Amino acid sequence: MPSDPPGWRLRRPRPFEAMRRYHYRWGEGLWSHLFHRVSGIALVVYLSMHIWVVHNLQKGREAYDALMKTLSTPIFRVGEAFLLAAVLYHGLNGIRLVAMDCGLGMRAHRATYWIVFGVCAALGIAGGVILVFCLA
Repeated sequence: MPSDPPGWRLRRPRPFEAMRRYHYRWGEGLWSHLFHRVSGIALVVYLSMHIWVVHNLQKGREAYDALMKTLSTPIFRVGEAFLLAAVLYHGLNGIRLVAMDCGLGMRAHRATYWIVFGVCAALGIAGGVILVFCLA
């Protein structure tokens, strides 16, 4: 077995050394990934709730009408506005990601993220106002 070079010895890494060495950048890629995952989870939760609501049709008209009265409260209307924003963001960001996977927009991924975010914010706010205040 070869001998170690003079002055060389094993050193235990200091705590969190790797975190100091590799500083993570909190840029558009992180937020795009995070919002895409959160909106996907929100859509799965909504789909589960939607199936549960449709299932209540089997319990009779009175039970369904009572549930619909509960789901027409303002808190659920605000939830619908957030659902609209989640659907818009998840769909448009998904299209952006597919385009990037095909090699389109790779050099402008930050700009396309902000375009998607801006369009979703504008349409989400406009649609949310209509859902919450105009369709009451």
